[in-house]
Amino acid sequence: MVQRTFLMFEAAVLTKFKKIKISKFVAPTNLREDQVLVKISYAGICGSQIMEYLGHRGKDNFLPHAFGHEASGKVIRIGKKVKKVSINDEVILSWIKGKGLDYGGFKLTDDKNCKINFGPISTFSSMAIVSENRVFLKPKKMSKIEAVLYGCATPTGAGIVIKQLNEIKSKHKVCLIGVGGVGLAALLALKLKKPQIYIFEKNKKKNKFLSKFNVNFIPSNKIILYKDYFDFCIETSGSSEMIERAFNLIKKKGKLIFASHPNNKKKIKLNPHDLISGKKIFGSWGGSCKLDYDINKIFNYFNKKNVFSLHGKISIFKLKEINKAFKKVMSGEINRALIKF
Repeated sequence: MVQRTFLMFEAAVLTKFKKIKISKFVAPTNLREDQVLVKISYAGICGSQIMEYLGHRGKDNFLPHAFGHEASGKVIRIGKKVKKVSINDEVILSWIKGKGLDYGGFKLTDDKNCKINFGPISTFSSMAIVSENRVFLKPKKMSKIEAVLYGCATPTGAGIVIKQLNEIKSKHKVCLIGVGGVGLAALLALKLKKPQIYIFEKNKKKNKFLSKFNVNFIPSNKIILYKDYFDFCIETSGSSEMIERAFNLIKKKGKLIFASHPNNKKKIKLNPHDLISGKKIFGSWGGSCKLDYDINKIFNYFNKKNVFSLHGKISIFKLKEINKAFKKVMSGEINRALIKF
């Protein structure tokens, strides 16, 4: 008989909007047949978790629950029907669904005897129990820190450019609104296509960092002058107002793609005449990427350079500092926040 060691782990639990606590759990000795147990190395905080934290996604029927949707780590256990990864594999975890099994969420009881909800992926934890379809092999030459971005920001941003706007040429004018993780990945992909790039970003610290990319900046008081000017616009700011503004910036046959998730209560208003005149607007779901194939494709597209090193200063936090990390990201004080385990 195979004996299983009891493994304890800590996880961040969203107990209510704007409140996170750290709870302790025992990892199941017998995983569900679709599950993978991963020892987390790094997990990232992105805009989607900020919206979840603030309650801007609407009513949350699963509180209290673990959360987080991008990470890197090593496989330490697998369910009996898991085939795509093996024990000791270095992996990337993502909210984007890939190949493999997924039987949905589950519950665990913490050390205070409280039942906590877990989805198919929850990464703000020292160990994560995830469904097989959220686990992807990490390229050997990719660092564990860089790998976190391939769980969300890099495939979304780069995928918009490579897969959804692959018609972009050097003759085109492209506007990028909002340059967080997704926006910067889009910028890096655009630089390789060499169109005329314009950036609208309100954060002055980010603009100082972005100046080294040799792009054009649009001041807030000048943006109205660019109406119907761009062939393509990529919007990642998370603002309904900015989606509307981005739509006004594209030409009559231009194309807008937005990859942001505004407050659930906010709606967008568009001029119907712009639509019948040929303007197009699309949303992006993970850059239309299939991570089982596209992680390596994008990694090679960036010529195997360390994309994360271009994201400016990286701020590393311990799990117990996660509330502090969220506040610093929301204030715009830091560019990127990672939780290290």
